[in-house]
Amino acid sequence: MLMGFVTIQSIMDLAVAGISLMIGLGIFAFIASVLCSAAFFQHAKDVSG
Repeated sequence: MLMGFVTIQSIMDLAVAGISLMIGLGIFAFIASVLCSAAFFQHAKDVSG
């Protein structure tokens, strides 16, 4: 009984950690894509002009 509860608690902890990790990496990926887009457009403007 106690072992099953510990297993369920561990699974819940891993699920919460995974969700928070996905949210954090999603925010990081969004910021990185915005910065890469800005750098690309700046470089493209310099090359075309």
